[in-house]
Amino acid sequence: MRLYGNVVAAAAAVMMMVVEAAAATEQAQTTVASRILVVDLFGTRSHKNFIMAIAEELAQRNHAITYLTGFESTRARPNVREVYIPNTNFFNSLPNLFTSGQWDIIWNILPIAHTFCAQGLASSEFQNIQEQKFDLVILSIAFTDCFLPYAYKNQIPVIYVSPNMVQGAYSDLAGTPYFSSIGGNYFLDLEFPLTLTGRLLTSLYDQFSVVWTYWHYIPRMDAECRTRKLFPDDVPSLEKLRVNSSSLLIANSVRTLETPAMPYTPTVVHAGGIHCRPSQPLPPDMEEWAAGSGTAGFILFSLGTLVKPSNMPEKYRSVLLKVFASLEQRVLWKWDEETMEGLPPNVRVSKWLPQQDVLGHPQLKIFITHGGLLSLQEATYHGVPVLGLPVAVDQRHNLNKAQREGWGRALHWEDLTYDTLRSSILDVIHDTRMREEVLRRSSVMRDQPVSPGAWTTYWVEYVIRHRGATHLRCPAVHMPWYQLYNVNVWLMVVVVTAMVLLLVLCLAYKCLRCVFSRCLTRTMAMRNRPLNLLCFTYVSIREYAGETDIKKHISNTEMRVIGGIVGVIAMVLVVAGTEMQETPSSRILVVDLFGSRSHKHFIMAIAEELAKRNHSHMYGGLSSVMRYLGGVTNTRDYIGEVSPLS
Repeated sequence: MRLYGNVVAAAAAVMMMVVEAAAATEQAQTTVASRILVVDLFGTRSHKNFIMAIAEELAQRNHAITYLTGFESTRARPNVREVYIPNTNFFNSLPNLFTSGQWDIIWNILPIAHTFCAQGLASSEFQNIQEQKFDLVILSIAFTDCFLPYAYKNQIPVIYVSPNMVQGAYSDLAGTPYFSSIGGNYFLDLEFPLTLTGRLLTSLYDQFSVVWTYWHYIPRMDAECRTRKLFPDDVPSLEKLRVNSSSLLIANSVRTLETPAMPYTPTVVHAGGIHCRPSQPLPPDMEEWAAGSGTAGFILFSLGTLVKPSNMPEKYRSVLLKVFASLEQRVLWKWDEETMEGLPPNVRVSKWLPQQDVLGHPQLKIFITHGGLLSLQEATYHGVPVLGLPVAVDQRHNLNKAQREGWGRALHWEDLTYDTLRSSILDVIHDTRMREEVLRRSSVMRDQPVSPGAWTTYWVEYVIRHRGATHLRCPAVHMPWYQLYNVNVWLMVVVVTAMVLLLVLCLAYKCLRCVFSRCLTRTMAMRNRPLNLLCFTYVSIREYAGETDIKKHISNTEMRVIGGIVGVIAMVLVVAGTEMQETPSSRILVVDLFGSRSHKHFIMAIAEELAKRNHSHMYGGLSSVMRYLGGVTNTRDYIGEVSPLS
């Protein structure tokens, strides 16, 4: 099945290349090569992998890319000039994530986040290039807002890039409304549909993020940069620039795989999987090792780029080695050192792995991963089930979500024992439903009109061609929340409705009190028939109690009207009772009293269709009921049975 899937994927890739080539040819007629500045100073290496994939797609279209990064370059890329700015990336000096809490990274970053951007803006590396002319600025959402005045001063469009899906904290950058009741948050790890408590927690978390951003982080960054004279005083505040400058938000998410599906404006561009590609042959020595695994296959184990594997506590490493040694499968382990003490013969370690080529190998059984978003996207793309050992940030949520969706299993480090790890590995290997689900998701992920790279490139060039494409922005981003969600409208509706209801109740109370008072004193005039009908209800109760005589208070004509109403109700009950019988055909009462003739034509057409199924009908019109209530005894001209049509 994996071989068949690879063949289908290769054919789909060829077809997609043809479509993209045609699209690129058409775009080339109207889009010229541009100079693009990409600022990605403060994210993780996986963030860089995603944003660099976008830069490489643009570079293939002959755009000149200047890429500001906090990581040193590992290789040269055509049309991409990397500018390394040292001492700007917090993630280069992370503590041991195996021994720290999941939230420790966040709590360590928040107090000093506003200083990161100022350091990059003040660096000599940026000062040397800021006089160059650029046609577009692409900013990572991670602490790069202080570069907005540079774009504003030079009238350059801005695009933000998120290494994750859209969240409430920065939906304003996308110019799209965000619904906390649907989306949830990956830090809270709540399951959809959210409970009342879940919606409350998500809403509070999103509001806390907004408050922290606009009341703490942005003002302090603005003050830091103005104190250091990093941009002119006449430039608007960072808060105003942040809300008004962004043309697009490129999100690392596959829209057709988002659960639940979310509403977006055109300013959100989904580029999830832009880094994924068909697998290539492994290096000869690695291919020989993988082929030697036979029918049992092999396992890939990688903890990504955020953590340093050698920082793993010995108690965890010893459990992993014991379990791996007990398996019939071979294990390919990404390790940051050349060798490892006590390595079993079926385990191979390597400092670098061509991960996508390994994931696409037909003899790979499962992928043991830390649960990073890029790794899970690659596993989905290549159709490989996962067993996750989350370490920090969003990884726990990603793996729990994969487990709920049925294509992965999550195992937390605090629960790691010989038995739990071994049983989890074997369960994932032998669970055919899990493999079928991940292959289904792989098919969905690949089933797109064009590749994520071509899609993203089109919209980036669209912004360049239309000088910011401000016409795409939804006005919701500039509306107060109480106007956006019509809170003031609904408050007005509730207040007005309550006032009207209170007034009606007061009037009804006074009217009924007056009416019943007149009935009891027997002084009312008998000419007001509607009033008599109201009194009839009350007086009937009194007559039943033996206190008065009803004939003194109501005429014979009114008795006939009331009798007609009772007769209609009885007829309805009789017809409804016949419907309970288990017969091949049914008797259906159609009531169409107050509509126009065109209404009757439509409803009668329904009745005739039902009559073709041998159902019989009683069709009642307004005139027939009024005559019936008026005492007409011959009602066949007005209420008749519709015979089945031949």
